[in-house]
Amino acid sequence: MSIAKIVTFNSRNVWMWSKEGINCFIFRAGLIYEKVNKEKPDVIAFQEILQKNLDLLKKLFPEYEFYGQFRNEDYTGEGLYTAVRKDAWDVIGYETFWISPTPYVSGSRFEDQSECPRICVVTQIRHKETGKMLRLYNIHLDHISDAARIEGIKCVMAKVKEFNAKLPLPSMIMGDYNALPDSETIRFCNEHQDPVIKDTTADLTITYHGYGTDSQKIDYIYVTEDMADAVLETNIWDTKYNGIYLSDHYPVCADVELDKL
Repeated sequence: MSIAKIVTFNSRNVWMWSKEGINCFIFRAGLIYEKVNKEKPDVIAFQEILQKNLDLLKKLFPEYEFYGQFRNEDYTGEGLYTAVRKDAWDVIGYETFWISPTPYVSGSRFEDQSECPRICVVTQIRHKETGKMLRLYNIHLDHISDAARIEGIKCVMAKVKEFNAKLPLPSMIMGDYNALPDSETIRFCNEHQDPVIKDTTADLTITYHGYGTDSQKIDYIYVTEDMADAVLETNIWDTKYNGIYLSDHYPVCADVELDKL
Protein backbone atom coordinates (compact mmCIF):
# COMPACT_ATOMS: atom_id res chain seq x y z
CA MET A 1 0.00 0.00 0.00
CA SER A 2 1.47 3.35 -1.08
CA ILE A 3 0.74 6.23 1.32
CA ALA A 4 1.59 9.84 0.50
CA LYS A 5 1.89 12.44 3.25
CA ILE A 6 0.65 15.81 2.00
CA VAL A 7 1.23 18.74 4.37
CA THR A 8 0.11 22.35 4.52
CA PHE A 9 2.32 24.54 6.70
CA ASN A 10 2.08 28.25 7.45
CA SER A 11 5.66 28.63 8.63
CA ARG A 12 5.45 32.25 9.91
CA ASN A 13 7.84 34.42 7.93
CA VAL A 14 9.55 36.48 10.66
CA TRP A 15 13.27 35.75 10.34
CA MET A 16 14.59 37.82 13.25
CA TRP A 17 12.63 40.37 15.28
CA SER A 18 13.00 41.20 18.97
CA LYS A 19 9.24 41.05 19.61
CA GLU A 20 9.16 37.44 18.31
CA GLY A 21 11.97 36.29 20.61
CA ILE A 22 12.53 32.53 20.44
CA ASN A 23 9.71 32.30 17.91
CA CYS A 24 11.78 33.84 15.11
CA PHE A 25 12.17 31.54 12.11
CA ILE A 26 15.91 31.19 12.57
CA PHE A 27 15.34 29.63 16.01
CA ARG A 28 12.58 27.32 14.78
CA ALA A 29 14.41 26.09 11.69
CA GLY A 30 16.24 23.29 13.51
CA LEU A 31 13.00 21.91 14.91
CA ILE A 32 11.39 22.10 11.46
CA TYR A 33 14.39 20.24 10.04
CA GLU A 34 14.08 17.44 12.61
CA LYS A 35 10.32 17.08 12.16
CA VAL A 36 10.42 16.96 8.37
CA ASN A 37 13.26 14.44 8.40
CA LYS A 38 11.32 12.28 10.84
CA GLU A 39 8.00 12.39 8.98
CA LYS A 40 9.42 12.49 5.43
CA PRO A 41 6.31 14.01 3.84
CA ASP A 42 5.89 13.73 0.09
CA VAL A 43 4.75 17.33 -0.29
CA ILE A 44 4.81 20.43 1.93
CA ALA A 45 2.72 23.42 0.88
CA PHE A 46 4.43 26.34 2.65
CA GLN A 47 2.77 29.70 3.27
CA GLU A 48 4.47 32.92 4.47
CA ILE A 49 7.81 32.42 2.75
CA LEU A 50 10.33 35.24 2.33
CA GLN A 51 13.54 34.96 0.31
CA LYS A 52 15.64 34.24 3.41
CA ASN A 53 13.25 31.51 4.51
CA LEU A 54 13.29 29.96 1.06
CA ASP A 55 17.09 30.00 0.84
CA LEU A 56 17.42 28.21 4.18
CA LEU A 57 14.67 25.68 3.45
CA LYS A 58 16.38 24.74 0.18
CA LYS A 59 19.64 24.14 2.05
CA LEU A 60 17.93 22.11 4.78
CA PHE A 61 15.90 20.01 2.36
CA PRO A 62 17.87 19.33 -0.84
CA GLU A 63 15.73 16.25 -1.46
CA TYR A 64 12.78 18.54 -2.27
CA GLU A 65 12.19 20.74 -5.30
CA PHE A 66 10.47 24.04 -4.48
CA TYR A 67 7.79 25.49 -6.76
CA GLY A 68 6.29 28.89 -6.06
CA GLN A 69 6.34 32.64 -6.37
CA PHE A 70 6.56 35.85 -4.37
CA ARG A 71 3.32 37.78 -4.58
CA ASN A 72 4.11 41.47 -5.14
CA GLU A 73 3.84 43.20 -8.50
CA ASP A 74 7.63 43.05 -8.90
CA TYR A 75 7.73 39.40 -7.72
CA THR A 76 9.21 40.25 -4.32
CA GLY A 77 7.83 40.10 -0.79
CA GLU A 78 6.05 37.17 0.78
CA GLY A 79 5.19 34.08 -1.21
CA LEU A 80 3.96 30.51 -1.32
CA TYR A 81 6.18 27.55 -2.14
CA THR A 82 5.26 23.90 -2.57
CA ALA A 83 8.09 21.45 -1.84
CA VAL A 84 7.91 18.10 -3.64
CA ARG A 85 10.13 15.07 -2.95
CA LYS A 86 12.34 14.52 -5.98
CA ASP A 87 12.82 10.79 -5.41
CA ALA A 88 9.09 10.01 -5.26
CA TRP A 89 7.34 12.41 -7.63
CA ASP A 90 7.70 14.04 -11.02
CA VAL A 91 6.25 17.53 -11.39
CA ILE A 92 4.50 17.57 -14.76
CA GLY A 93 2.71 20.90 -14.46
CA TYR A 94 3.12 24.13 -12.50
CA GLU A 95 1.75 27.65 -12.49
CA THR A 96 1.00 30.55 -10.17
CA PHE A 97 -1.99 32.87 -10.45
CA TRP A 98 -3.06 35.86 -8.40
CA ILE A 99 -6.29 35.45 -6.46
CA SER A 100 -7.97 38.45 -8.03
CA PRO A 101 -10.26 39.50 -10.90
CA THR A 102 -7.13 39.43 -13.13
CA PRO A 103 -5.30 36.23 -12.12
CA TYR A 104 -2.37 36.67 -14.48
CA VAL A 105 -1.58 40.28 -13.57
CA SER A 106 1.18 40.29 -10.95
CA GLY A 107 0.31 42.02 -7.69
CA SER A 108 -3.40 42.26 -8.53
CA ARG A 109 -5.99 42.22 -5.73
CA PHE A 110 -9.69 42.52 -5.09
CA GLU A 111 -10.91 46.04 -4.39
CA ASP A 112 -12.03 45.20 -0.85
CA GLN A 113 -8.81 43.55 0.33
CA SER A 114 -5.80 44.24 2.53
CA GLU A 115 -2.62 45.65 1.02
CA CYS A 116 -1.38 42.08 0.57
CA PRO A 117 -1.82 40.49 -2.86
CA ARG A 118 -2.76 36.80 -2.65
CA ILE A 119 -1.61 33.99 -4.91
CA CYS A 120 -2.29 30.33 -5.59
CA VAL A 121 0.50 27.91 -6.51
CA VAL A 122 -0.70 24.96 -8.59
CA THR A 123 1.45 21.87 -9.02
CA GLN A 124 0.53 18.74 -10.94
CA ILE A 125 2.51 15.73 -9.75
CA ARG A 126 2.91 12.11 -10.82
CA HIS A 127 4.05 9.37 -8.46
CA LYS A 128 7.12 7.63 -9.88
CA GLU A 129 6.22 4.17 -8.56
CA THR A 130 2.47 3.97 -9.16
CA GLY A 131 1.92 6.57 -11.88
CA LYS A 132 -0.90 8.13 -9.84
CA MET A 133 -1.39 11.87 -10.34
CA LEU A 134 -2.56 14.73 -8.14
CA ARG A 135 -3.18 18.42 -8.67
CA LEU A 136 -2.31 20.55 -5.64
CA TYR A 137 -3.50 24.09 -4.90
CA ASN A 138 -1.49 25.97 -2.26
CA ILE A 139 -3.42 29.04 -1.04
CA HIS A 140 -3.30 31.78 1.61
CA LEU A 141 -6.47 33.86 1.73
CA ASP A 142 -6.70 37.45 2.98
CA HIS A 143 -6.29 37.99 6.72
CA ILE A 144 -8.47 41.12 7.04
CA SER A 145 -11.37 41.19 4.59
CA ASP A 146 -14.25 38.68 4.70
CA ALA A 147 -15.29 39.85 1.25
CA ALA A 148 -11.79 39.22 -0.15
CA ARG A 149 -11.71 35.74 1.37
CA ILE A 150 -15.07 34.84 -0.12
CA GLU A 151 -14.21 36.24 -3.54
CA GLY A 152 -10.80 34.62 -3.22
CA ILE A 153 -12.08 31.10 -2.68
CA LYS A 154 -14.57 31.61 -5.51
CA CYS A 155 -11.65 32.53 -7.76
CA VAL A 156 -9.69 29.45 -6.70
CA MET A 157 -12.64 27.10 -7.19
CA ALA A 158 -13.29 28.57 -10.64
CA LYS A 159 -9.70 27.61 -11.51
CA VAL A 160 -10.21 24.11 -10.10
CA LYS A 161 -13.21 23.70 -12.39
CA GLU A 162 -11.33 25.16 -15.36
CA PHE A 163 -8.29 22.90 -14.95
CA ASN A 164 -10.44 19.81 -14.38
CA ALA A 165 -12.34 20.53 -17.59
CA LYS A 166 -9.03 20.29 -19.46
CA LEU A 167 -7.64 17.31 -17.54
CA PRO A 168 -9.67 15.83 -14.65
CA LEU A 169 -7.40 14.95 -11.72
CA PRO A 170 -7.87 14.30 -8.01
CA SER A 171 -7.21 17.69 -6.45
CA MET A 172 -6.29 19.09 -3.04
CA ILE A 173 -7.02 22.72 -2.12
CA MET A 174 -5.00 23.44 0.99
CA GLY A 175 -3.50 26.21 3.00
CA ASP A 176 -4.27 29.05 5.40
CA TYR A 177 -7.85 30.09 4.65
CA ASN A 178 -7.87 32.67 7.50
CA ALA A 179 -11.49 31.60 8.03
CA LEU A 180 -13.23 29.92 10.96
CA PRO A 181 -15.40 26.82 10.44
CA ASP A 182 -18.65 28.82 10.76
CA SER A 183 -17.56 31.54 8.31
CA GLU A 184 -19.16 32.22 4.95
CA THR A 185 -15.90 31.22 3.25
CA ILE A 186 -16.00 27.72 4.71
CA ARG A 187 -19.75 27.41 4.16
CA PHE A 188 -19.10 28.18 0.50
CA CYS A 189 -16.54 25.36 0.35
CA ASN A 190 -18.79 22.89 2.14
CA GLU A 191 -21.71 23.66 -0.17
CA HIS A 192 -19.72 23.83 -3.40
CA GLN A 193 -21.13 21.58 -6.12
CA ASP A 194 -19.03 21.86 -9.26
CA PRO A 195 -16.82 20.23 -8.23
CA VAL A 196 -17.90 18.87 -4.85
CA ILE A 197 -15.08 19.19 -2.32
CA LYS A 198 -14.69 17.52 1.05
CA ASP A 199 -13.07 18.92 4.19
CA THR A 200 -10.50 16.38 5.37
CA THR A 201 -9.87 18.49 8.49
CA ALA A 202 -13.47 18.27 9.74
CA ASP A 203 -12.41 16.50 12.95
CA LEU A 204 -9.65 18.99 13.78
CA THR A 205 -10.46 21.80 16.22
CA ILE A 206 -7.23 23.86 16.34
CA THR A 207 -4.70 24.67 13.63
CA TYR A 208 -3.59 28.14 14.80
CA HIS A 209 -2.27 28.56 18.34
CA GLY A 210 -0.29 31.82 18.26
CA TYR A 211 2.64 30.16 20.06
CA GLY A 212 0.35 28.86 22.76
CA THR A 213 -1.73 32.02 23.21
CA ASP A 214 -4.71 31.25 20.96
CA SER A 215 -6.80 28.37 19.63
CA GLN A 216 -8.50 28.67 16.25
CA LYS A 217 -9.05 26.52 13.20
CA ILE A 218 -8.14 28.44 10.04
CA ASP A 219 -6.05 25.94 8.05
CA TYR A 220 -7.77 23.37 5.82
CA ILE A 221 -7.17 20.60 3.33
CA TYR A 222 -10.11 20.19 0.96
CA VAL A 223 -10.13 17.44 -1.66
CA THR A 224 -12.28 16.81 -4.69
CA GLU A 225 -14.93 14.13 -4.22
CA ASP A 226 -13.11 11.65 -6.46
CA MET A 227 -10.34 11.26 -3.87
CA ALA A 228 -12.26 11.67 -0.61
CA ASP A 229 -12.09 7.94 0.16
CA ALA A 230 -8.33 7.94 -0.43
CA VAL A 231 -7.64 10.24 2.55
CA LEU A 232 -7.06 7.86 5.44
CA GLU A 233 -6.34 10.40 8.16
CA THR A 234 -5.63 14.09 8.70
CA ASN A 235 -3.72 15.28 11.75
CA ILE A 236 -1.67 18.15 13.10
CA TRP A 237 2.02 18.24 13.87
CA ASP A 238 2.01 19.63 17.42
CA THR A 239 5.73 19.16 18.13
CA LYS A 240 7.19 21.48 20.77
CA TYR A 241 10.69 21.50 22.26
CA ASN A 242 11.88 23.67 25.16
CA GLY A 243 9.06 26.13 24.54
CA ILE A 244 9.69 26.35 20.79
CA TYR A 245 6.93 25.47 18.33
CA LEU A 246 7.27 24.64 14.64
CA SER A 247 5.30 27.84 13.91
CA ASP A 248 2.32 29.81 15.19
CA HIS A 249 0.24 27.39 13.09
CA TYR A 250 0.28 23.62 13.39
CA PRO A 251 1.25 21.96 10.13
CA VAL A 252 -1.66 19.83 8.91
CA CYS A 253 -0.88 16.45 7.32
CA ALA A 254 -3.21 14.30 5.19
CA ASP A 255 -2.32 10.65 4.58
CA VAL A 256 -3.43 9.68 1.08
CA GLU A 257 -3.65 6.06 -0.10
CA LEU A 258 -2.50 6.31 -3.69
CA ASP A 259 -4.00 2.97 -4.71
CA LYS A 260 -7.46 4.49 -4.13
CA LEU A 261 -6.96 7.36 -6.55
